[in-house]
Amino acid sequence: MKHTLLYIALASTIGCFTACNVIDADNRYIEVENNADPQERVQRVLIEEFTGRTCVNCPEGAAIIHDIIDYYGDKVIAIGYHAGDMAPAAVGPFAGQDFQTEAGDTYEEHFAPQAYPAAMMNRTAKDGVMASTKKELWMTSVIDELAKAPTCEVTPTCVYDAATRTATITTEIEAWVNMPENVNLQVQLVESGIIGAQLTPTGMLMDYEHNHVFRGAVNGTWGETIASLPAGETRSYTHTITLDETWVAENCSVVVFAYVNNTQRVLQCNECHVVETTENE
Repeated sequence: MKHTLLYIALASTIGCFTACNVIDADNRYIEVENNADPQERVQRVLIEEFTGRTCVNCPEGAAIIHDIIDYYGDKVIAIGYHAGDMAPAAVGPFAGQDFQTEAGDTYEEHFAPQAYPAAMMNRTAKDGVMASTKKELWMTSVIDELAKAPTCEVTPTCVYDAATRTATITTEIEAWVNMPENVNLQVQLVESGIIGAQLTPTGMLMDYEHNHVFRGAVNGTWGETIASLPAGETRSYTHTITLDETWVAENCSVVVFAYVNNTQRVLQCNECHVVETTENE
């Protein structure tokens, strides 16, 4: 039986591990207008979480992100970096499942979260901190980012060859304003629905569901620079990745985002499934 620890975002948390203000149920979420026009320009939010299977507070952080995505849908995209001391070796209860990556460790070293879990929303600092450990502020940060006017669109599509386990990813970038020269395109692969061990406040849970697990950077740790793109123009990029034999292709997604490489600020993000099925459509 699968278990996912549920958390009502921004409510009172597990008292012996963390504390935050209790917010009235009617005020936990703020509505963001959802125009039905498919051509409407939408700003999305990328949540990059630093997490780990030996972090007892991390299931709570994952549950908050789950609730945010459940509410805002495809306007919010998540990546979970299992990195640093909280990412255990694939031995003991974690045998056969290695979530740690070289790129994930590089991001952890670069963004330097002070504790786990920590999350970045479009890599925008709040109160001077980019990787925030203040879970009670995560929703507020998402709301702030959703309210900003988008400057571009990134649209990934994926063709998967099951025989070779190769995914061919095409990403189109459309500029809605004149794009500066110091913008990078990042393409990453994540996997969800992984059942395995996780340390929790009540002990080791062996059938915890891990989602949005970062599997690798398709086009390099920091992506690639996009040449200056004038408003109204579209450019296309193609990349390939061969999926590890332990990854379930139907549970994998491609996450793409454009960011300013000197500030790291994410301008826009999007995702697509590696394999489209009736369950993940």
